[in-house]
Amino acid sequence: MFPLFSGLRPWQDRYIIRVRESRLFRTTSGIPVLAVLQSRDFRYLWSARSVHEVSRRMELLALGYLILELTGSAFQVGLISVFLNAPRPALSLFAGLVADRLNRRHTLVGVHTVYFAIAAILLALLLADKIQPWQVFIAILVQGTAKVVDDPSRRTAIFDLAGRERIASAMSLETITNNCGKILGPLLGGILIASTGFIGAFAVLVALDLVSLLLVARLRLPASAPASAARESVWEGLVEGVKHSISNRMVLGVLWMSLIMNALVFPIQYFIPVIATDVLQVGPTLGGLLGSAEGIGTLIGASIIAPRRNISHHGRLFVIGALAVATAVTLVAWSPWFIVSFTLLLLGGVGQAGFSTMQSSILLLSSQPELRGRVMGSQGLVNGTGHLLGGTEIGAVAEAFGISIAIGLNAGFGLLMFIPVVLFTPLVWQQLTVPSPRVSDRSVTR
Repeated sequence: MFPLFSGLRPWQDRYIIRVRESRLFRTTSGIPVLAVLQSRDFRYLWSARSVHEVSRRMELLALGYLILELTGSAFQVGLISVFLNAPRPALSLFAGLVADRLNRRHTLVGVHTVYFAIAAILLALLLADKIQPWQVFIAILVQGTAKVVDDPSRRTAIFDLAGRERIASAMSLETITNNCGKILGPLLGGILIASTGFIGAFAVLVALDLVSLLLVARLRLPASAPASAARESVWEGLVEGVKHSISNRMVLGVLWMSLIMNALVFPIQYFIPVIATDVLQVGPTLGGLLGSAEGIGTLIGASIIAPRRNISHHGRLFVIGALAVATAVTLVAWSPWFIVSFTLLLLGGVGQAGFSTMQSSILLLSSQPELRGRVMGSQGLVNGTGHLLGGTEIGAVAEAFGISIAIGLNAGFGLLMFIPVVLFTPLVWQQLTVPSPRVSDRSVTR
């Protein structure tokens, strides 16, 4: 309409957007969670994670029932955990270094492409009626390798977008996302398996993984890889990350507690189909509902944590959450009643909100910017080693003595193992100290 001023239109649009964003910031800055969500790119990352977590949790349940149907073996159901986490001990530290050095957006697009391809291949095998247990385990192994790279890149990307002041709120949102997936994924998976079979379930998985891939492809991240990390050799970078994880006693306490939880408590999630079938004697629909109980509880807990500002003792919330989860799992192992088991898992999920939210928050806040990817790699190493050992051992014990004994004894022993962590690390006794970034890191553009 006004050609004379047409060249000003892009500038006008950018100005209007900045004004709107500044108004949004003023209205939401008092609510940490809403302040984090004002970032368009954070919303893309969060949305992609939300869709993928539904897919992942649904797939875990579907794979458990699929392996149980193909083999009839609780031990082989436990092998899902083994193959999913086998790459972590060998690759997690290297994946953390990748997150520190390479373009995180490209990395995330790559791993989501792998997720989509795996779901599509499994669906094709089901349609051709050629599915075999060894094929499923190979697919799980490849998926586990992609997840090793995914976790540190995603969490450091969250820090890039949220910043130091809002990282606890951002991690609370991640916890909420994870547990919406824990609720919807098993529920949807159980209903689809009961009504449409495995083909219908995996067709939905393919669609969900495609949506998450498209969302990640729209993501833009700031350039944040420190120049100092690029000058180190790969070996020097790995050694520096390990030294930091051991010498920082707050980080060491988190990793120690995480190893206990992932080895002795968390493997219950892989055995939900076995518990539902053998102990509670219910079908896939109620099995899916049981699998969602922990997610419902964690969603409640994360919704309580997310609006909080100025959390003073991150470690206390972390340890209390771990105690709640381990206690609930110990009791679930001996419950023959569906409603009791569901309620206990829900209450344990409330505790898991504190554990999950504070786990990554403590590790990221306790580490300098150039080490955050490697610290997330250390977390992946510990979590993967725990699941690898726990899935194998619990599956073997369940095969010999029953799932109740396997779950109950391991979770109870985990409670005892918490004592030295509380006594010999500063998690409970000290407030978190946030290190200052190096001078060279302050010039990184955001």
